[in-house]
Amino acid sequence: MSATCQAYTDFILATAATGSYATLVAALLPCHWVYQDVGARLCGAVENIDEHPYGDWIAAYADPEFAAVVDQARQIANTTAESESEGAAVREQMLSAFVQASRYEWMFWDAALHDSRWPIPT
Repeated sequence: MSATCQAYTDFILATAATGSYATLVAALLPCHWVYQDVGARLCGAVENIDEHPYGDWIAAYADPEFAAVVDQARQIANTTAESESEGAAVREQMLSAFVQASRYEWMFWDAALHDSRWPIPT
């Protein structure tokens, strides 16, 4: 596992173990959202998806059924934020978790693009 993937996984596990339900919902949302967005963009850019080496992956994340799941995840996050009895403090924690997970998503894709590895062999 790459250093970035390890850090991202540790962040999600720590959020699940020590954070609230609301914070975990917010931390998990970027993964779904980014995969759906990337799948849709790649699907629109690929000439013949059936012959593309990652065609099945692209098709899965560009599928309207997956988009519906992502829409539902966003609705859950929004409903959770609106219904939190703790109010602004929990919404701030949710925002912080969402932003941090979004950063990890960016780092995850960047690490794959640049074939990043641990600086010291594992």
